[in-house]
Amino acid sequence: MDEGEQNDGEDLQELVWVVDNRDEVIERVGAVLRGDDRRVESFTDARKAVLHARREMPDLIVLGLAENTIDPDKLLALRGEFEEVADVPVIAIFSDDDVVTIEEVIDQGVVDAVALERLEAELDRRASWHLRRRDARSGPRQGGLSNRKLSALRTFEFLTRVIEASPNAIVAARRDGEIVLFNPAAEKILGWSQAEALGMSVRRLYPSGGAKRIMKLIRSSEEGEPGKIESLREVVVHRKGELIPVEISAALVHEDGQEVATVGVFTDLRQQMKMEERLQEAMEAIEETQRQAVVAEVAGAAAHELNQPLTSLLGYVEYLRRNFDESDGVYRAVSTIHDDATRIAEVVRKIGRVTRYRTRDYAGGNQIVDLEEASSVEEVHHRGDNAPASRQASRITQGEGD
Repeated sequence: MDEGEQNDGEDLQELVWVVDNRDEVIERVGAVLRGDDRRVESFTDARKAVLHARREMPDLIVLGLAENTIDPDKLLALRGEFEEVADVPVIAIFSDDDVVTIEEVIDQGVVDAVALERLEAELDRRASWHLRRRDARSGPRQGGLSNRKLSALRTFEFLTRVIEASPNAIVAARRDGEIVLFNPAAEKILGWSQAEALGMSVRRLYPSGGAKRIMKLIRSSEEGEPGKIESLREVVVHRKGELIPVEISAALVHEDGQEVATVGVFTDLRQQMKMEERLQEAMEAIEETQRQAVVAEVAGAAAHELNQPLTSLLGYVEYLRRNFDESDGVYRAVSTIHDDATRIAEVVRKIGRVTRYRTRDYAGGNQIVDLEEASSVEEVHHRGDNAPASRQASRITQGEGD
């Protein structure tokens, strides 16, 4: 039988739990106790029995003392945690190989014990006697469950459905860090199955020291009201070791004024961060395009405005050179002006070809446009006023020399 699976029957049936990790013991107890007026549920994991008790309370617990996933005393602690099961009788099944002695569990509230070799001969009689005593103390059964118990059950089932359906990971842990709630969204984000996570330390979900630091934040007022934190960006650790960015809200859980647990709600930020990165890249691309457009427009306008006077300057300088002998000092001065104007014309030509925004370091830590890089594209043949000044100057000086 699957753990927690119910047999067919009416609500008036008495419910017996068998908590033991040995299949042969579960089968033997079931064969002895199962009947028309009694149904048996088996749990090989005592932790799952603890969690299931919040959904449906048993009338009798048969507890094996072999090594379970958690110590039997944690299951016995149910009788103190829940008023509804405070009087649920517990019968221990013991043998020489047990890890817990019968004396230890009797001190914790076990009302009876049956040796494993006497199970078939003694268990049914002992179970029937304890069930009759419990019914005599608690009064007649009402449809198998009391009204108070039914109301609590329905509330719990509703909350369970909400938690299970939540798209956000929900994890709760006891004060000692033991995980007691791990919903399907947490399984998806963190990679642990619920069965693996329950009972595991919550510290394993965070990088080293992360859980301690978050608990400190919860108890302080640094992130808002003491006892809770809201919308804090953190990282958690996937089962495979991957660091996952999440947004976490967490709070302390109190009972009778005492801190008993913590609960955290995680939102996976991986998709959101990818979208933010793509948006940032798009914004940077837009800014780059805008810069390039502005630089190209300014460069084109500057080249156009400089070409006019520069072309005239080169024409007159060429004219002057033709009217002086090379040995004349004026000729040398005019030649120097011609060479510098030609260099300026080359710079203007590069400015006219600027199509990209590229910068280089300059004196004083400043950045200036790198004309070589910004204009290093296949030269476009310009027409009219945008033609290179040196070429226009050549045409003008040729015309004046004719």
